[in-house]
Amino acid sequence: MATLTELSELIFAFMWSMLRVSGVAMIAPVLGSMMVPVRIRIVIAAGLAVAMLPLLGELPTYSPLSAPGLIAVMRELGIGLAMGFVFRLAIDAALIAGQVVSMGMGLAFATVVDPNSGGVPLLGRFYVVIATLLLLAANAHLMLIEVLARSFELVPLGAAAISIPELREVVGFGAVMFAGAIHLALPSVVAILMVNIAFGVISRAAPTLNLFAVGFPISILMGFIVLVLSIGNHGLFWDQQTTLAINLLGNLIGAS
Repeated sequence: MATLTELSELIFAFMWSMLRVSGVAMIAPVLGSMMVPVRIRIVIAAGLAVAMLPLLGELPTYSPLSAPGLIAVMRELGIGLAMGFVFRLAIDAALIAGQVVSMGMGLAFATVVDPNSGGVPLLGRFYVVIATLLLLAANAHLMLIEVLARSFELVPLGAAAISIPELREVVGFGAVMFAGAIHLALPSVVAILMVNIAFGVISRAAPTLNLFAVGFPISILMGFIVLVLSIGNHGLFWDQQTTLAINLLGNLIGAS
């Protein structure tokens, strides 16, 4: 039977483990979504924190309420938030792509209010759902957990936090998000642009034609056709996005 001292040490270790895991759980895709109940997120974070206990190594000797302890708490949360933020940037490419395509198709008029991302067009939510399912099918969530476990070995508790150049890499990863959004949206945007150019020529030839009555249905139909034809390439795209995110996380924790 565990003594009171052993029990207090176990609680102390769980607290330190929970800090970094909570940082990831608060912002990482799927788990950090507002659509996931808070209780479920807490249970998953607590389960991961327990699983990480054997990897913690030597625990800090100072109290979490002391000045060094508060700095260490902020550092652990920052490491977890940075790891989850990288994955969040990778999947938010789907949100931006869906918003761009929705504006071109005319679907941006129908906007749902998402408490996690604000006003999101319906097609943007569709892109996010597809991206989430593909990431789960590719075990990207398990890769994130593996990187989180490795981080406790390569960046022990109380070690130096992420440096300024590494933080710049995290911020610079936003370029990957925008480039990915263009990659996803470009086929539909080009097709809709061709439709708009064609209707511009038609409007010059037949000024009395009601383009709003004819143009919107054709633009929406063309957008959906291109979307159906291009959705088969999403798996390869999200595999590349996941690889880039994992590589950056490896650089942050010194694994590569």
